[in-house]
Amino acid sequence: MKYKNYYEILGVNRRSSKEEIKLSFRQLAKKYHPDTNKTKEAEEMFKDINEAYDTLTNIEKRRKYDRQVARLGYGMIDGESSLSNVKYEIKSGVTVINDLITTILGFRKDEVQNFGDINNAPEGSKEEKKSKQKPIKGSDIITHLDVTLEEGFLGTEKKIAIKSSKTGLQTFSVSVPIGIKNGDKIRLAALGNPGKNGGKNGDLIIHVKLLDDPEYKLNGIDLYKDITISPALAVLGGKYRLKVLSEDVTVTLPKHLKSGQVVSVLNKGYIAEDETRGSLNLKINIDMPDNITEREEKIYEQLLRLENKKKNKNYNS
Repeated sequence: MKYKNYYEILGVNRRSSKEEIKLSFRQLAKKYHPDTNKTKEAEEMFKDINEAYDTLTNIEKRRKYDRQVARLGYGMIDGESSLSNVKYEIKSGVTVINDLITTILGFRKDEVQNFGDINNAPEGSKEEKKSKQKPIKGSDIITHLDVTLEEGFLGTEKKIAIKSSKTGLQTFSVSVPIGIKNGDKIRLAALGNPGKNGGKNGDLIIHVKLLDDPEYKLNGIDLYKDITISPALAVLGGKYRLKVLSEDVTVTLPKHLKSGQVVSVLNKGYIAEDETRGSLNLKINIDMPDNITEREEKIYEQLLRLENKKKNKNYNS
């Protein structure tokens, strides 16, 4: 059984909405429906399309699928239609018998012509061969992957190229789960160096580095950002619009803000694996605008007179 990339099957990606997935499904279902396409390939594709659609249009199933893929991994070599990361693979015929002999007894495949050949092995050599040909698991390949804050927030698919002296250059598609954190690891099972004597392949271990964002600082799942506002907005309060990762957010600033004060907005921060959102924390910096018109200057003169009047009143009292 091979892991299936449901996003690839439907021709969508991790960011695709439910409506986009439905549209792609309808187009593919029409193309591969058994009533209009009677080939064996179309029949299998139609089953995969329905399976993918059922998973990706169900919020809980999609979340579980994304988490499972992130933990267990799947890999796709460029130019191939199937996924390479195989947890269980069904084989048949002589291949099964040969593989069982190789794994259990330790014989090399080129020494096994058929099942009966076991009894034809030279006396005194069976135990020696069994000892020498003991299956050995391949070593893991360890690498790293840079992920931006927005990619970690949305979840994404990224290509990664691995060069090994044993396997050469290979390119895989890595599923980056929503809410990934700096230092997290993604394991792609059986995509490491090949085993020996029928032993299992090693794994591909990817250490994730969450890159610093030019605008936002991340602490846990809370986001922090410095913003600069005008004195008028600081005094009167009002709407402040900004882009938080991929989302346009409008924050209602309260009245009478001071420089250094922090305004927190719930559920607009980074995201955890269970899709819990952190807070967005905006540190206020008050600054004069670059260009002040003559009319604005007269208003500031009026404000200054009011401030002086207020100070004198407080002093006299």
